[in-house]
Amino acid sequence: MKLILAVSLSTMLLSGQELALPEWDEDELEALESGEYVPGSSLLGRVAREFLDSNNDEPIELDPAVQNLPEEGFEPVEWSRVIGDQFLSAYFHDSPQGFLNDPQKLLTTQEYRDREGFLNYHARDADIDLFVYLFDALQEIPETESLDSVVRSQFDPEKPVAVVFYFLGMPEKSQLIFSDRVIESVNQAEREKVIRIAVEEALEKSDPSSQLESFSIQLSIRLYWLGKVMAMGGENLASSKPLILPRIRILEAEEAGVWAELKGRPGLFYAVVVMSVIISASGLGLMGRWIAERRRVYVFPDAEGTLLLEAPYAAGVGGVVSFSSATAPPSSQKNDIPD
Repeated sequence: MKLILAVSLSTMLLSGQELALPEWDEDELEALESGEYVPGSSLLGRVAREFLDSNNDEPIELDPAVQNLPEEGFEPVEWSRVIGDQFLSAYFHDSPQGFLNDPQKLLTTQEYRDREGFLNYHARDADIDLFVYLFDALQEIPETESLDSVVRSQFDPEKPVAVVFYFLGMPEKSQLIFSDRVIESVNQAEREKVIRIAVEEALEKSDPSSQLESFSIQLSIRLYWLGKVMAMGGENLASSKPLILPRIRILEAEEAGVWAELKGRPGLFYAVVVMSVIISASGLGLMGRWIAERRRVYVFPDAEGTLLLEAPYAAGVGGVVSFSSATAPPSSQKNDIPD
């Protein structure tokens, strides 16, 4: 209806016809003022118009056929807790094709690429590889399957590996198990701290994709340092020290080593302190002198020449003294000009 009206209006405008607004005739105006005519009543159905014309104040009752219809109850939709049979082999029986296993396509294509790229980067930089299996938030692992059985059957126990069952949207349900190579080198307290801190970091986000991102980053950082623990022969990091990024940690260690060496040699330490003070004072002095030279201003008095023929000046005789800068000394602005 709107389309037909728009086409008609546009056709009239293009043809040059003038559009006239509707006008009330005298009969309609009298009917309107007396209340016999209700604007818009032509848009109502026949039953409504008859009801308006009858001056009946009783409410309109629905037709019995419609009135006796049973009310439809609302049944809440519950997400399935069961993993489809077509996905069981990909989760629990087949070897993983990469570091991120998402048979149910819970992530979008871009989200999957981002997480997979990060796990690949982690594998290049850390000693412990990280494999992540994604499940829906409310899904439950079948009773006949477990994360431990997946690690035992699909991964080499001599390789340092960490395997995670991650439930998208509920990171607190996540499970983490290490291969025997890691278990032999790192104590249980450090291994449990890895998953706990990663879950706490993920719960600070509200979006499931952001939760997975925070979880992966924090888990990668902790696994990086567990790999360093393994390289040191199983000596664990102090639990009170927070784990930070590797490059920051290396820079702090280098600075601490230089400072400790200076404090261990008093003669060299005091010599460095004295030289630092002298260099700083010299630099400040040179800077102050340069600033003072820049701010110096020279004021030149008006020069008075000798009288010539008892006159203050004569035609063709005179001299002009000019300076191009008021901040430079006069000696640096002297130019020898031939007669």
